[in-house]
Amino acid sequence: MSIKNAYLKAYNVSSALAWTAILLKDIFDRFPGQLYGTGEYNPFPHKLLTEVQTANAIVEIFHSVSGLVPSPLPSLLLQFFARLVITLGISYHVPYSPGNYSKAYSVLIVAWSITEIIRYSFYAAKQFGRMPRQLLWLRYLSFILLYPLGLMSEPVVVYKTLGHVSGAYYCFLAFGMCLYVPGFLFLYLYMWRQRAKYLTHRGK
Repeated sequence: MSIKNAYLKAYNVSSALAWTAILLKDIFDRFPGQLYGTGEYNPFPHKLLTEVQTANAIVEIFHSVSGLVPSPLPSLLLQFFARLVITLGISYHVPYSPGNYSKAYSVLIVAWSITEIIRYSFYAAKQFGRMPRQLLWLRYLSFILLYPLGLMSEPVVVYKTLGHVSGAYYCFLAFGMCLYVPGFLFLYLYMWRQRAKYLTHRGK
């Protein structure tokens, strides 16, 4: 086993576990008396999500730029920009925004978490040389539902934040919100092409 393969196995497995923890934490936070039940603002809501997403963004952009993995940089940058607007841009910089405590935020956590659990599990399975057919189909079918869920929820979180910021930052968030639809179309069509490549050709 090469150092590269060992590293990628560890990275993908740990990332899948981290996103599983994010999903479970969001479910737990839905119980009365937790984040969504107190009616009080958290000084850093969704801290785990923000830390994991930021780390994934930095590491995977490095993977792409260095050629460690053949990930297309434009789609990576687009996806991470959209997510970091939510996590660093709102949860970290505007913790008092009602968007952090909205149902839309919980929906996007579910959509992101399931997407990433499947994605990292898929990559880990490739590294281990064992690809269950069910995981392959999940990778290239689940986005059909999960990506639109993200599109419906992410702009809502941004919109709920606009009334709590001003000046240049208001313009930045408003501009970012306008990019969600074209960005979604770019990523969605990319995944449809990948689906055709890996599922249609596999079935022939």
